Amino acid sequence: MPELPEVETIRRGLKESLVGHKILSVEVRAPKLFIGDSERLVGQTVLEIERRAKIMVWKLSKQFLLIHLKMTGQLIFIPKEGKHYIVGGHPDKNYSLDLPHKHSHVIIEFDHGTLYYNDLRKFGWIKVIDSEEEIKPHVEKFGPEYDWPEFTLEYFKKALNRRPKTTIKQALLDQTIIAGLGNIYSDEVLFLAKVLPDRKIASLSDKEITEIYKNIPKVLNLSLKHGGTSAKDYRKSDGSMGTYLVVANVYGRAKQPCKVCGTPIESKKIAARTSAYCPKCQN
Repeated sequence: MPELPEVETIRRGLKESLVGHKILSVEVRAPKLFIGDSERLVGQTVLEIERRAKIMVWKLSKQFLLIHLKMTGQLIFIPKEGKHYIVGGHPDKNYSLDLPHKHSHVIIEFDHGTLYYNDLRKFGWIKVIDSEEEIKPHVEKFGPEYDWPEFTLEYFKKALNRRPKTTIKQALLDQTIIAGLGNIYSDEVLFLAKVLPDRKIASLSDKEITEIYKNIPKVLNLSLKHGGTSAKDYRKSDGSMGTYLVVANVYGRAKQPCKVCGTPIESKKIAARTSAYCPKCQN
């Protein structure tokens, strides 16, 4: 957390807020979280903000800026005119202090306001990159995005079949197979595909793999429509909660009745992650 829908929602909020605006100053308070020369950013304009997997890629007038919020990263933009609003990220109560506070590690002053990068646990990072070529080492390990032409059923089957002894849940969490899919949405995909998360790939039929493939975009697009999932560590660009949990079938619903058959939702650890599933609907 956050997964693809959450990072994409944040990216959209950032794009709306910052594209076309100039950086006036950069203050780095936690050097280990900022890689590169911050002074070189001064005077540059934000031209575009894109995303690869869970990493945001800012295209500036001369360089690039990569931002990974990890678990507790948060971006807050305060415009010179208008309301104070959260661009996105972790909403911990420790962040409710007046800005900047002790968790504000990078402060970027723009011509129309100030962006604060806060990180309670300091897992995230910001990195200055000089060229598109230098971005590759940070993103080349990722598999295709769910909406790329490269993410075909044939590709998906081949990628899975190379891991016959792996559980399907582990495979869906593998960022080299598909980028951005994590614990929440893999559980939701498997519920819709009627496949238990601990099934080994070798046990899956072509029909079951096809159902899993078809439901990946269905689940991610629905979450994007709802602005992502807010459990404890994510908020949308206006500070409000993503509402995907309202429509979720299994994630966060352990012991609650299945929305389809009424059987209590169960959970178990798979690859150190808690997986939720319906023991009746999934097999």
